Amino acid sequence: MRGGSHEGRPSCHPVVRPAATRFRLLGMPGVHAVRPKVDLTACDTEPIHLIGAIQPHGALVAADEETLRIDYVSANSAEFVGYAPAELLARPLSILLGDDQVAELDVRAQRPLVPDLLRPWFPTVRGRDGERRLECFPIRHDGRIILEFVRFEAGPALVWEEDLLRQRIISELIKPDTLTELARASAQILRDVTGFDRVMIYRFAKDGHGEVIAESTVRDDSFLGLHYPASDIPEPARRHFRLNVIRSIPDIMAPPVPILTHHGAVADASHGAAIDLTYGKLRGVAPVHVEYLGNMGVGGSMSISLIANDDLWGLVACHHYGPLHLPWSRFRFCELLGGTISALLQSLENATQLRQSIRAERTAFEIERAARGGQPLAELIARNAKELMLHAGAQGMVLSLGGTISRFGRTPEPLPELRGLGREPVDGVATFDNVPSALGLDPIYWSIASGAAFLELSEDGEDYLVFLREEFEHTIKWAGKPDKLEKRRVDGTVRLSPRGSFNLWSEERRGRSKPFSDSDREALRILRRALFALNSLDRERAAVVAQKQAEAEEARLKLVVLDAARRSSMGELASALAHELNQPLAAVTNYVNACRQELRNYGIAIPAEVAGLIERAVGESLRAAELVRRLRNFIAQGEIVAEPIDLKPVVRQGVELAFAASPDPTPRLEFDLESLPPLVVADPIQIGQVVLNLVRNSLAAMRESEVRTLVISARRNGPLVELAVRDTGHGIPAEIAGRLFEAFQPSTSSGMGLGLSLCRSIIEAHGGRIWSRPVTPGAEIVFSLPVRSAGHALPH
Repeated sequence: MRGGSHEGRPSCHPVVRPAATRFRLLGMPGVHAVRPKVDLTACDTEPIHLIGAIQPHGALVAADEETLRIDYVSANSAEFVGYAPAELLARPLSILLGDDQVAELDVRAQRPLVPDLLRPWFPTVRGRDGERRLECFPIRHDGRIILEFVRFEAGPALVWEEDLLRQRIISELIKPDTLTELARASAQILRDVTGFDRVMIYRFAKDGHGEVIAESTVRDDSFLGLHYPASDIPEPARRHFRLNVIRSIPDIMAPPVPILTHHGAVADASHGAAIDLTYGKLRGVAPVHVEYLGNMGVGGSMSISLIANDDLWGLVACHHYGPLHLPWSRFRFCELLGGTISALLQSLENATQLRQSIRAERTAFEIERAARGGQPLAELIARNAKELMLHAGAQGMVLSLGGTISRFGRTPEPLPELRGLGREPVDGVATFDNVPSALGLDPIYWSIASGAAFLELSEDGEDYLVFLREEFEHTIKWAGKPDKLEKRRVDGTVRLSPRGSFNLWSEERRGRSKPFSDSDREALRILRRALFALNSLDRERAAVVAQKQAEAEEARLKLVVLDAARRSSMGELASALAHELNQPLAAVTNYVNACRQELRNYGIAIPAEVAGLIERAVGESLRAAELVRRLRNFIAQGEIVAEPIDLKPVVRQGVELAFAASPDPTPRLEFDLESLPPLVVADPIQIGQVVLNLVRNSLAAMRESEVRTLVISARRNGPLVELAVRDTGHGIPAEIAGRLFEAFQPSTSSGMGLGLSLCRSIIEAHGGRIWSRPVTPGAEIVFSLPVRSAGHALPH
């Protein structure tokens, strides 16, 4: 690629390429050109690691790992080690290194690291013309010990002693807190260290294409901001970049040096025993890549892989517009500097992701805290819509919750079916940077819905949240046209050619959004977990409420039926009782009045005390008749006669009547009625009847008790007043506690069990309720009444 691809897209050439075509510059005899068949898909399968050649600024010797017999030698071995290939092949490695240095290889020749780093060794080799010291890069791979030799640099490596350079690395590389600033500083330092005409740093996007994000150059033209298609660096090249940190091509026009094996054969992909140069630092350059760089005017290049989180993050690409041979000490320094840049990039990228995750956690926490206050999830999402879209880098948002669709920001109209985006979520999240291809979206909506993130908010898939991203850069500046072109040579052979022109052109990338990064997806997963949990809780609460409402409605209907039956039967009973009671009450009234009149007729003076008793007897008889009438009307029709009353005398009168009607000794009585309000709207006769019934039950319950105490108390409870009748009797039997206020459930040893049922009917007719409260010893019955002013009506 223009940014410095090494055997990337330029490595694309026919799968079958005869040695004559590649090494004609070396004048190798006995080779005839063959017209190969072009395979346009060869880029992703091209075995560039089996090229069978090295660059001429070094030499290669490889021996069998077990026998230490030399099986491979580069054709230029005499220039570097003092022996021609034929003098080394099939000979022991000790002929070159001596026994002591061969033994040292057990430690020096290590298995490759990932990525592999330079591990130089400085052995002395024994050539025909005497001993010479070389720099060597030994490695064990594929059953072989591979030794790459370059010339030894005499004297100290000045790059390691430059204080100013060390200071710049510390001050300029450690200081940046953004990726762009770090990339800019790194490009500048690397150009100053190496002397290349142009140093670029570019990063890879998720779809494989690259973008130049920093550049330092002495030339007038600039590649900053340019994009490069993923095809510029196919998978074989990316594999090499991941495995090897640094790669140098000092002179692209230098003829490649073949690697020879037994009988003079070239050990390339066409040979049965091709040597694997995956980890080679001197690996030859594919001719198509030479042509590629030549089209750009580049004479020498170097690349440094930038690895972050064990993945190829990007590249440092160095170009020189002429050959440039770096001292190997500086080459090693560049590798160290590249590793430092990679570590800083990874640190910054991780810090960026961490910051984004923390912001998402904070938003999720705020939503959860508001939800605990009882706010519905739909309202919380609507309130935080802008913040949520910011986390997703989105311009629109669609919420489907409880069958209701809500929109925020920019969304298509009409809205497409978005549920299909959730077919294969990972941790409940699915992201797309090409929604039109996923949903078949009409092109008129691409500008506002080319990317999407689908968040699953319920297990049944009915509830979801979708973030929509707009189309990203309708046109992207590509450095050259990213097509594979066939090129037919004069001799009729055909192969793929790199781009012949590097004029800028624009490729329409319609229907694609900015890709979702790993940081984006992690933030979305954090938000999704919180929203999913809150929605599940809301659904569970709604289900419980619905169930309770259904149960309450069912119970209410049952009570309506029972109440209707009870009122009908008790109405009939009340009418019969009223008829039977009114006659003797009327007779008692008449007899008392007749006695008083007869005494007057006989001229007998009636003492005042007796006259008072007669008056009271008549009054109580009339009161009893009125009570019977009202009870009959209430039971039959639910009528009450409400008026503003003071509850204290009503309560005391009910207690006195109960005491007067009871044959049992009067118990110790305690009143605590100071909390009663001055006036309450109620029916005094019926409330008095409730007190009378409760006290009578308490007196009967205490009949056998040694301690007989009755406490009548009241307290204010918000809009209610509560009156309690407590005794020290035998308590409420457990078997009837649950149905104490039902009809025909006697709470004492005598009676029909209508008293407490009648009390409940009266209290509920007043808008209150009645219940029992467990106490020891005895029992306590409590009833409440709403506190109303004279202007408030009672319920019907």
